[in-house]
Amino acid sequence: MIKECLIAVAEKICPEKVNLFKSVSLSANTVARRVQDIAENISSQLSDKNGHHEWFSVALDESTDVSDTAQVLIFIRGVDKSYEVYEELLDIDSIHGTTTGADIFKEVENAINKKNLRWGNLKSITTDRGKNMCGKNKGVVALVSKAVENDGGSKPLVLHCIIHQQSLCGKCLDMSEVLKPVISVVNFIRSTGLNHRQFREFIEEIGENVCGLTISYCRTLA
Repeated sequence: MIKECLIAVAEKICPEKVNLFKSVSLSANTVARRVQDIAENISSQLSDKNGHHEWFSVALDESTDVSDTAQVLIFIRGVDKSYEVYEELLDIDSIHGTTTGADIFKEVENAINKKNLRWGNLKSITTDRGKNMCGKNKGVVALVSKAVENDGGSKPLVLHCIIHQQSLCGKCLDMSEVLKPVISVVNFIRSTGLNHRQFREFIEEIGENVCGLTISYCRTLA
């Protein structure tokens, strides 16, 4: 705010030196306070929303940063009485010791309690399919399901992240029968200048009779 005031004064008194005022960098403490204020404001808004939602789901991810510290990210997706859906980063916590299912569940429990959420309203949980996440007895999913049932809720739906699903599909599906003809056609069109010119003329002739997606792809190829 002070910098904005200085720039406004400089524009009136010495316009030729406005760029010098704009180039003045804010101190590290000022930037840190601003980031903290933004974080507190977002946290306050999230807490207000948590008091009005009917159901919510969480997504968990645990990974190690460059300093070998485990970071647990907890995302929430909630629905209120008017069916308004919101998604936010609920909390992020650092784990400096072991990262067992119990350790991660403790961080999740702290986040749930800190935001005044009820376990009974939790309807779905998404994880990265790690052993500490999906262990049958001591994994985070098992501990969360137990907490939900103890609070009177039904067992939550368990999902795996889309990257895990894509990995499974990539291992199971054989796309060669689709890709080989496409690659063969592309190679034929681009093999000689004559083929390429004839293909472009063909696209221009039938452009009005094919769907927009097909014509867009063909023009990209041409």
